[in-house]
Amino acid sequence: MRLSTSQTDEHVVDFPRPQKGGNTQHLLATMLGEFWRHTNLWLPTKVVKSLAADLGLSQPATTTALSRLASRGVLEQSGSARSSTYRFTSDALARLEAGFEQFSTFGDPARHWDKRWTATAFTIPETSRDLRESFRSRLRWLGFAPLYGALWVSPHDRTSEVLAACRGFGLEDYMVFRMDESQRHGRYPGDAWDLDEAPKRYLDFIETYKPVLERVKNHEYSDSEAFKIRVQSMDLWRAFPWDDPDLPAEMLPEHWPLAPAREIFVDLHTSLARATHSHLETIFEKFCPELIEGIKLHSL
Repeated sequence: MRLSTSQTDEHVVDFPRPQKGGNTQHLLATMLGEFWRHTNLWLPTKVVKSLAADLGLSQPATTTALSRLASRGVLEQSGSARSSTYRFTSDALARLEAGFEQFSTFGDPARHWDKRWTATAFTIPETSRDLRESFRSRLRWLGFAPLYGALWVSPHDRTSEVLAACRGFGLEDYMVFRMDESQRHGRYPGDAWDLDEAPKRYLDFIETYKPVLERVKNHEYSDSEAFKIRVQSMDLWRAFPWDDPDLPAEMLPEHWPLAPAREIFVDLHTSLARATHSHLETIFEKFCPELIEGIKLHSL
């Protein structure tokens, strides 16, 4: 197999992955993506730090995270240290749009499954182990799982995304195809996933945010608390597609907890929108009122 020397967004933009116990870079990317991914206006660092403080992040931690996001190609920086500004790079915006679309529909039991599978096979030599692991990680994020060593499957149509990933990683020895469930013979592709035990993270999400939702419905929160709850719950939800293929409801066991967890998330996200926007306007009015027009909240 030959590897091309060209690089695309897959290498240029390196979004931080979620980590157990939280990840400051991931949280900041979620926060900024929530309201600042629909504009190319520059956002002052003082605004970012003020909003990050509402999430419980210290100024040194925020400064370090911003610098690392810039080095990853997620953000670009302008100005000096005292008056620096940030915005998403054009490459990051494209990835964010796809990512926000993915987590917005994640776990929706109302989606229709067309009973078709996407499969991809590829060859990456042992000498390119890092490349192989990175490509596998990208496939997992796209909802694939290995049915056999180098044959990965997904119940969703991810053809264009896989082709883009192959180009981005410089792969030339690969194959992507679609298959009807009715035409399948032999092993069931769904065997690629272990569905014997429901992921504890969904049960934890329900346990954590169900009582929060009750407080929200009773309006027992300030605008700044609404902002914090909405961003933190979104950050946690945005992490789920990294290790869950979002299988069609028809494939999941009875009483799988993803659907009730999603119901709580959607209710929280929608109920907190007005108060979150109000908090953002308050912070912008204090530091940069001329940029208020750039605020646009994410909508499910």
